[in-house]
Amino acid sequence: MRLNYLIAARYIRSPKSHSVINIISVVSVVAMAVPVAAIILLLSIFNGLELMTVELYKAIDADLKITPKRGTTLAIAELDTARLRSINGIESLSLVLEQSALAEASQRQTIVQLKGVDNNFSQVISIKDKLIDGTFTTSLDEQDCIVAASGVAHDLSILRRNPLGSTISLYAINRKRFSSIVPVGGYTRCDLPLAGLFAIDQDNKGVIFTSLRAAQKLFSYPDQISSVEIKLRADADVENIKRQIADICHTEVSVKTRYESNSIYRLMALEKWGVFIIAMVVMLVASLSIVGTLVMVIIDKRDDIDTLRTMGASRSLIESIFLGEGYLISLLSLAIGLGLGVGLSLLQQFMGIVRLNTETLMIDAYPIELQLSDVLLTTIAYTVIAWSIIRLTVRKTLSQTVKQQSL
Repeated sequence: MRLNYLIAARYIRSPKSHSVINIISVVSVVAMAVPVAAIILLLSIFNGLELMTVELYKAIDADLKITPKRGTTLAIAELDTARLRSINGIESLSLVLEQSALAEASQRQTIVQLKGVDNNFSQVISIKDKLIDGTFTTSLDEQDCIVAASGVAHDLSILRRNPLGSTISLYAINRKRFSSIVPVGGYTRCDLPLAGLFAIDQDNKGVIFTSLRAAQKLFSYPDQISSVEIKLRADADVENIKRQIADICHTEVSVKTRYESNSIYRLMALEKWGVFIIAMVVMLVASLSIVGTLVMVIIDKRDDIDTLRTMGASRSLIESIFLGEGYLISLLSLAIGLGLGVGLSLLQQFMGIVRLNTETLMIDAYPIELQLSDVLLTTIAYTVIAWSIIRLTVRKTLSQTVKQQSL
């Protein structure tokens, strides 16, 4: 061990002349360790929530989504679906027409998001995993039918009896006949039986699926779609596929991943890094506790400083001794904080210590996922903060102490 660290380690282990310095030293170690553990726990919790959200929204969000850059619909004739399917990395695709509509049953009404889908939709989206009753089918023996979110059935008061087979009336504005002056008759209507119910979350409680044919007829959009939803293979090169799709399409389209299409993913990322920045401020404030420790240690060791100077020790050697003590204290705090944060995160991740007493979620333990990148990022941030504060404190305090001794 180098001389400065040898003396610094001795200062840490040796009893101070005032017991309050020992207490403050312990407090500073704990004060700097707790924020480190808290940051790792918080980031791991956000990772777990993000993972849960991704799994949850896989049942409603496709891997890739093609939408028009202008307007709300695309002509099917403008899409070369055969070439799109032939792109390496695309497993399946589905044509979708999505618009708002009015649903009515049992003399009750509610606004819904109606999605007309083709027969390949269940191969793109794992909506079948979210069924709570019936089957996912949008047409049966040439008869169009619907699959609705449980929230729609609740709003229409058809959950009290067996909802399957109930007829739901859907209304949409007739773009060809609608008149703001005489709006009577300016709408289209279709009555479709309910074939299944699904449940995802509150954001999708007003969604209804039907056949693409029925949606095109209801919305007066023959041979039109609003999007193409795509499922990718696990090893697909997303950016390369997006470029190929743009080259194939004869019209200007926007190609987005589920993370780009759904704002909830961006919101969660912003929340995570917002919490990280706030935690850094807390860590900065907590790290100021080492300032008091180092100041009192330097004052307590004034006689040792004088002795070392008499023996010929240079200013840089004396400074490096107290810098080394600060670094050792911060290293001890970092080790304790990392141990606590990583240990508690792993316990929750694999043992599920904190339970969720609810039957409405697909998990029974609070979600958490420890990532190495978060541990490294926390370590780097802590090191920069501690290094800066320790160097500034030691240099200023030691300079004043030596100046007073010289006088």
